[in-house]
Amino acid sequence: MEFIPDEQLKLLIQIQETDSQIIEIVEKQKGLPDILASLRASLDKAQSGLAEAIQDCDNDTKERRRLEGLLQDVEDKIKKLKGRIPEIKTNKEYQALLKEIAAVEQEKSDIEEKIIILLEKIDSLKSIRIDKEHAVKEEEKSFLEEKGKIEVDFNQLSERLKVLESQKAAIGSQIDPKLLSEYNRLISSRKGLAVVSVQNEHCRGCHIRIPPQIFTEIRKNDRIIHCLSCQRVLYWKPEGG
Repeated sequence: MEFIPDEQLKLLIQIQETDSQIIEIVEKQKGLPDILASLRASLDKAQSGLAEAIQDCDNDTKERRRLEGLLQDVEDKIKKLKGRIPEIKTNKEYQALLKEIAAVEQEKSDIEEKIIILLEKIDSLKSIRIDKEHAVKEEEKSFLEEKGKIEVDFNQLSERLKVLESQKAAIGSQIDPKLLSEYNRLISSRKGLAVVSVQNEHCRGCHIRIPPQIFTEIRKNDRIIHCLSCQRVLYWKPEGG
């Protein structure tokens, strides 16, 4: 038995095979922006982490400067207080001044301690910032490389799509207009699968069992036969054929 002797059936199988390739390419192209978006999200996250590290470092640097300003004010205050010592006349006044100087010196000590702690924190933040800068550079490099690959893939798929669309048009021009219209309706309503082979006496579209008498007719491949369940066009392909 010759495989697919009916010309219209043969053309339907060919246009289905072409459409299946077109659908596969379109789905691949649809998925590429999602891949790129995922890569972009990873880069954005790294950049956000770096921006946060820079902001933390800047905030603590500003706080260090503020504390250094306070420290200078306190040191000036201590200097002025000590400068009053020669003017003291009584022991009571002297003791009060010493007490005031001690309190301000304690304030100075507290500020100096805060500055030391802050300097250590700033050093740590600088190290974190450097690590995040390296991470951003790596993410940027990876993003640009993958973006380039995706663009190449998209363009190659687009070129292949043009070829397939041209082939589809050529095949479609040979199909009976009424039959082509029916095929297009099935393609739309049956998730891109309008023509299917019968395997083990079952429709490969909806998997329903084909009645023996109809299966016998399908095996001849000499006319258009529809699945009684899903209405797809059926044909028989011998094993290894």
